[in-house]
Amino acid sequence: MEKISVSERFFLKDELARNSAVMFAATIIAGAFNYLYQVYMGRVMGPEEYGIFGALFAIFYMIGIIAQTLGTSATRFVSGFTGEGKQIGFFLTGSLKRMALVGLLVSLIFVASSGGLASLLRLPDRKPILILAPILLMTWISPISSGALRGVKRFPALGFVNISSAVFKLVFGVALVILGFGVSGALAGVAAGMLAALAISLIFLKPYFKPNNPHEPDFRFTSFYSYSLPVMLAMFAFSVPANLDVVLAKYFFSATDAGLYTSASVLGKIIFFFPAGIYAVMFPMIAERHARGEDTKGILKKSLAYTAALSGPVALAYLLFPQLVVKVFGTSYAAALPLVAPYGLAMFFFSLTVIVMHYHLAIKNLGYVALFVGLTFVEVLLLSVFNSSVQQMVEVLLAVNTLILFVSLIYTWRWKNGIDNSADV
Repeated sequence: MEKISVSERFFLKDELARNSAVMFAATIIAGAFNYLYQVYMGRVMGPEEYGIFGALFAIFYMIGIIAQTLGTSATRFVSGFTGEGKQIGFFLTGSLKRMALVGLLVSLIFVASSGGLASLLRLPDRKPILILAPILLMTWISPISSGALRGVKRFPALGFVNISSAVFKLVFGVALVILGFGVSGALAGVAAGMLAALAISLIFLKPYFKPNNPHEPDFRFTSFYSYSLPVMLAMFAFSVPANLDVVLAKYFFSATDAGLYTSASVLGKIIFFFPAGIYAVMFPMIAERHARGEDTKGILKKSLAYTAALSGPVALAYLLFPQLVVKVFGTSYAAALPLVAPYGLAMFFFSLTVIVMHYHLAIKNLGYVALFVGLTFVEVLLLSVFNSSVQQMVEVLLAVNTLILFVSLIYTWRWKNGIDNSADV
């Protein structure tokens, strides 16, 4: 009983731990459905068709990560408004309208270039690419609603939205694949999940659309855009180590090898997604404390420790039991066995880097953004040059992700100490 009471007091006192636990639980549940979806598609499609699906899904995810910039920006502005006692209805309405127009434009451009993209990826037809068009439209709208929920610290609601998206994706995706729609059906399941999540999040936000003071003449959306641009660069760089390698594998290797690489990446991303609940909670906390001039190092240290505690055991499991790839995807993926452990370790190092990146975004340190983007460019260059085999690509990914983490920690330590010393003087 004493141990239970100590644990309860810890979670009640530690806001980061308490809310991270909520988001972590939601991430685990949503992740379970997401991976059931991925594993089912891998088993039903086989390595060749799964390689096509993996490449298209990676393209969607990279664009989605860029659009998540809007969610990060929305969180920061909503946190600021609520901290100042302002209503957020005017911001929600204005940003949703603007991003709907941007999403429509991106979707139309994507449809216009679908033929060339199908040829580049050596696809038999462009139908799966056309399915991505409505997905991309919602990709630019959804982050505003989810970012607003995060900004007002409605973490249980946000967790429910994420779980709903995963459930609808699995149900509709599996049903359409069973009906014979193949890759197109699998992607249509993604569209169904996103539409459900958007609708549910807007229901949760309904009370915020009716502010007491709907007009805020001192706010201009240009400030939202100016903050979003460097964040977008960071988010694009953030998407590369976890997604571009899958697209490059589809381009450089045979369909079978690309499918094997995709299976290893799917397992590795379990590690990568674990800290999502932590930085979702960490970001608004650091932004608020930084705005008030309070110390933020403690939250960063705890966030890194919690991430290591969650992701580390999974990376260790991949090192000790790489045969998981066969058990999960089937014997046709046995050749991916040597890829599992190094890919998992690469994602473990990158999951820690993601915490550092979100920390600097929360305190608006754009110097780190430039550093992070530069290191990511180096990674893309090396992956484009050293790709004689899927094993070599994984080795490059591991080496560069290790370097990025090391440089990020050194930079953060020296930068923060410099700020503290300046304050002392």
